Amino acid sequence: MTSRTGRDTYRHGNLRGEAIAAARASIVESGHEALSLRRVADAVGVAHRSLYNHFEDREALLDAVAEEAFVALAAELKAATDAGRFVAAYVGFALSNPAIFALMTSRPHGAMKKRPSLQRAVHLGITEALRLFARPDRSSAENRRAVMKVIILLQGGLAMYADGILDLPDDEALVAELRAMVADA
Repeated sequence: MTSRTGRDTYRHGNLRGEAIAAARASIVESGHEALSLRRVADAVGVAHRSLYNHFEDREALLDAVAEEAFVALAAELKAATDAGRFVAAYVGFALSNPAIFALMTSRPHGAMKKRPSLQRAVHLGITEALRLFARPDRSSAENRRAVMKVIILLQGGLAMYADGILDLPDDEALVAELRAMVADA
């Protein structure tokens, strides 16, 4: 007989929230690729079928975790008062939450259109970038491109750093290098 660490039954008013928290913990531990609905259900003490009352499928649960992460990132970016602090906040979030950031960047563009709340969460961070990188002398399309350029540069720099291609001695050097690149962009 196997020993169960969870409860035999689950009676809680926020199964969705508990499942998202359990999924987040699983992702931090093992990465988003390893997430399974059964593992999350076991962690919260319900049958895996119960999760389908709250999530269409595994991807919907991953999207829900990513949505919360995008909201958290935007909250950190909101405190940035200039471009350098924006870079530090963005990079700091990514480096402090590597598995969650990997999940965030893995969400397919098509998922955004199917999940309006995820799309809104992503746009919170873009709004913060627009606040700092938009200029009144540019059109909205030019400002959007400027923001996308910054985000692409940051995500590319983070990926190259993680892969060992961007050879820098430490995280602080990465932030300094990306700040300089953004200032030049």
